[in-house]
Amino acid sequence: MTTEKIIYLAAGLIGGFLIGFIFANSANLGEQESMRAELARLRAGVAKGERAGAGSNAGLRGDASDAVLSDEELRGAIANGDANPNDIEKQRKIGRGIYLYAMNTGKTALLPDAVRLLRRAHRADPKDYETKVLLAEALFDLGQGGDTALIAEARKYFAEALAMKPDDVNVRTELGLTYYFDQPPNPRRAIQEYRRALALDPRHEMTLQSIAAALIVSGETIEAQRRLDELQSVNSSNAALPNLRTQLAQARDTARERK
Repeated sequence: MTTEKIIYLAAGLIGGFLIGFIFANSANLGEQESMRAELARLRAGVAKGERAGAGSNAGLRGDASDAVLSDEELRGAIANGDANPNDIEKQRKIGRGIYLYAMNTGKTALLPDAVRLLRRAHRADPKDYETKVLLAEALFDLGQGGDTALIAEARKYFAEALAMKPDDVNVRTELGLTYYFDQPPNPRRAIQEYRRALALDPRHEMTLQSIAAALIVSGETIEAQRRLDELQSVNSSNAALPNLRTQLAQARDTARERK
């Protein structure tokens, strides 16, 4: 039952939700809050009988409280996956469920387990696009603790995914994030990827927010202002807007003081 709960949870979280919008870092608290609100809505919807997508017919059963898993249940599901390393579908489903659960609850200590399971699934089927992207996202989130090797590995998989689907705006933006949050950061390289993403979708909220932040750091305040205005027109309630505007004002003040 524990493993089934993990799989049902994964199906409920993925159904209708933009996976590319899931990434955790200190500069994007607004996205994390939006993600958790959307995940809660999806859990409630699937519990009422809505069908979940993303290649699974399994729905999240019961009420929203069923999505809360005990440490024993989580460890049991992970142990189930580790005990059956050749069952690739089990690696994929449990790894996906553990990753999304970790991001939804903030239990980032689960990320190494998600990465291990997703790595097995990816090695067995490297052409599975969803698994490749999920593995890249899990590696990126795990690398936020300061492990640049994990961020570089995430970048590799994002690039491979884009070779398969070059028009995926979310993955293109996440590739940019691997440069922005690298050590040392490379915001100008990140901006290149963000601009490519915006060429595909000029109103993509995550990309507009990301490019505005990178432009401010790079001192390109004129374009940063334009991107913030565009972000405002897309979503005036974007949680990062006030902070980004403050950062832009500070960048302008600093530029004037240097003249």
